[in-house]
Amino acid sequence: MPEQSPDALARELTKRRATLAEAIPVLSTSGLQAASDALLLAIPGFQRLYTERWDPAPLAPEALVTMPVGSFGNAYARYMEHYRLSPDFFPIQTRIGADATPTQYAVHRLNKCHDFLHVLGAYETSDEDEVAVQSFVFGMAPVALAVFLAEAAVHPEIQQQRYKHLRDIYAGEIQTEDFERGTAATSLLGERFEALLEMPLDLLRRRLGITPRAPALVGRAGENSCGGFTAIPFFTPALAT
Repeated sequence: MPEQSPDALARELTKRRATLAEAIPVLSTSGLQAASDALLLAIPGFQRLYTERWDPAPLAPEALVTMPVGSFGNAYARYMEHYRLSPDFFPIQTRIGADATPTQYAVHRLNKCHDFLHVLGAYETSDEDEVAVQSFVFGMAPVALAVFLAEAAVHPEIQQQRYKHLRDIYAGEIQTEDFERGTAATSLLGERFEALLEMPLDLLRRRLGITPRAPALVGRAGENSCGGFTAIPFFTPALAT
């Protein structure tokens, strides 16, 4: 019996409210990684990124704060300042060399662009929204996320206190609404986010097919267990649509 496609398996896991940990062994088989490679290369723009191994240097958020108010870059800079974040949060092994598969390259890009996804999807940094944003990524690239989670779980630094919320997301149930937002926004994987920072954030979200979050979910306060740091939420309904 042929193996189900990554997307079909991801939808099944989401339907039964599986945890992110439960998705890892299901989706990280060699056969599904090969299927993931083919699906990724069919996404407009991704093949060129992969061929080039597009990997610009990390951006300093403080250098972007002077971008126009309402732009993607300005929102990203203020978000990073609001939550005291740096772009190189988790040091997962980079896999973008000549022998990197499309899925391995996608793992690298998704990790490097994680905070971009928070801003584009209007996700806070609370433990609850970390599960939500991973559910969003699960809809976009389920095998790449499973590979990332498998590698992160055995990373020598993951036991540090600053990564507690990353350890905790494994027990989080995949969220249906966020999964569906991710499946509708698969085109993000073919985008050069670093070249889109001057674009108005609301326009960029529409272009990428990112649907608004439910109003009740926007701007929820919550603790980030990495250090117990809790801040006033960054997003308001006006910033999330």
